[in-house]
Amino acid sequence: MPDIVYIDDKPEDFMAVAEGEQKSKIQPFSYEENENPEEAFAAAKRAHVWLFDFFLFANRRSEANDENGLSLFQKWRAAVGGGRPTTVLISSALESAVKEPLGPVERHHVVAQARGVEWIGDKSGETLRRLLELADGVNLIAEALQPTGEDGKKFGTYELEQLCVDVLGVPREAEWAHSAQRHVDRARPPREVPIESPAATARVIIGWLISHVLPYPSFLLTDAQAALRLQIMPDSFRSLADAAKVDEQHRATLTACRYTGPLAEFLGRRWWRAGIDDLAWQLSEAEGGFSAALETLAGDVPVERLDGLDEPVLVSDADLVETSEVAEARECVRITDEDFPANVEPAWVRIADVRENRDLAAKVIFEDRDLVEMATS
Repeated sequence: MPDIVYIDDKPEDFMAVAEGEQKSKIQPFSYEENENPEEAFAAAKRAHVWLFDFFLFANRRSEANDENGLSLFQKWRAAVGGGRPTTVLISSALESAVKEPLGPVERHHVVAQARGVEWIGDKSGETLRRLLELADGVNLIAEALQPTGEDGKKFGTYELEQLCVDVLGVPREAEWAHSAQRHVDRARPPREVPIESPAATARVIIGWLISHVLPYPSFLLTDAQAALRLQIMPDSFRSLADAAKVDEQHRATLTACRYTGPLAEFLGRRWWRAGIDDLAWQLSEAEGGFSAALETLAGDVPVERLDGLDEPVLVSDADLVETSEVAEARECVRITDEDFPANVEPAWVRIADVRENRDLAAKVIFEDRDLVEMATS
């Protein structure tokens, strides 16, 4: 069974980016005008990931056939019904393909969802890395998650513990395992999933991770989010985390908090929120106090504390993507938009930036609107 079935008029261009074993995971098919890709579709029905180039012809304005990757995907989706796998749309001219600005990668899921696929990307090595991680994630989920359903039904359910432990990799024996499962449950994972094929089951979980979990603060944390919970600057946490890679025994408690489940590196490394919170509690309860325990954990890694800040928050940019900039909460307002999942906390944006951007000002949550004094024309 192929991991990835790839349709392109010139698949060799993107395949040239792949090396060694990477190539073996992708089965490319060259799409020719006026030909029915029956062999490709036969392989696609067994694949874990579909990959389409948007522009299937060098002369995409051909009068004989205006087919593109998205329209071909829609035909295949209609043919297989709810059993379709995770789907990715790529192009060397991506903004021309989707006809809108892409914005930062943390918001690409919004553009992808609007076109009915899970992810979009250019024909770069970074897209290839994410594509292969998607395929690996689908394989893991397809094997580990075993939903049950009634005979004749297209959907089934699973136990939350199965998702948390067998799929996401919550350490069963960790003291914070129960808290982690509670955090996962609050992130509203899809509890009813298609059971027509393991790849279809995995697609729903993959879609949830891509659109509801990884881009936002959730049960998983970025380096910067973890740093604030340990009361240190983001750069200091990154240095500490990098050092833990080569000194896992000394910093085993931190290493145990690292998320290693599906899509663990998709948008950068992630940490279990429950694990980081437990680590912060252990440091505070240690003999000698938090500061001494933190110094012991850090060893020879310089650590800058978040001293002098009453309520530190991570500042988000105009796209509502968190940065590594730390500010006082009183200097910011909370903003959300229609793409934020209902269970996700709003982004923090500096008041000064909001005053200069009417689009941002319109998205400030009701409770914070009185903090913004918009200039009148």
